Amino acid sequence: MAYSNFILPAGFEILNLKFISLMKRAIIIMAKVPRPEAVKTRLHSILPPEKCAELAAAFLQDTVKKAQTVCKNIILAYSPAGQSRGFEKTVSPEIALIEQKGANLGEKMARAFESAFTGNSPVVMIGTDSPTFPADYLLQAFEALEKDSEIVLGKSKDGGFYLIGLRRLVPEIFDRIAWSTPQVFEQITENIKSAGINNLKLLPEHYDVDTPDDFSVLKDELLGARNVQKIARETYRWLMANREII
Repeated sequence: MAYSNFILPAGFEILNLKFISLMKRAIIIMAKVPRPEAVKTRLHSILPPEKCAELAAAFLQDTVKKAQTVCKNIILAYSPAGQSRGFEKTVSPEIALIEQKGANLGEKMARAFESAFTGNSPVVMIGTDSPTFPADYLLQAFEALEKDSEIVLGKSKDGGFYLIGLRRLVPEIFDRIAWSTPQVFEQITENIKSAGINNLKLLPEHYDVDTPDDFSVLKDELLGARNVQKIARETYRWLMANREII
């Protein structure tokens, strides 16, 4: 199938379309353009906005590189709209870019999933706030979806989730969720049950980096484990380059 025949649902804008691969697996990365005052704002009490933007860019690079070790069909769903040039320095041109569309995060996630499904192909979605979880979690997610699981979830320690994988689109699981609260994981699992889905696969718990306490955990993990430094190379490099302020 020619790349030019790939058509997104109405309402989606896609950039560098010719690079989209219609392979069996796909990974969606949800991300904000890494600009000062717009990203990692809860870290402003310990880092200047410019450094928060640099850190977010490092998270994004590590996330993309990790995803590419698992499959080559990577879609970056970004916000805010019309700001795709903000990724020029951090994202290679073979990554497909789409704008996030929707009134809330749930709608944005559902519509991003809709754009990525090709037949019965499994799709896994991650964010950029958990740069140190191993690529093996992505492999586990795909293997579960390709076997007998309809949905895969990776719970984050703050009560949300760092990964969700679907074998088919189930948009109602993203409804009625209080996003950015500790109830997110509980609410989405209840929605999954209400949708009649019983074969849910849970991955090992991990953590997001949103608060100063999370940042301290990240520092300790990166400074104490070489294998983690390899998982999040750009984040580790940023850490070493900014030792005087952290």
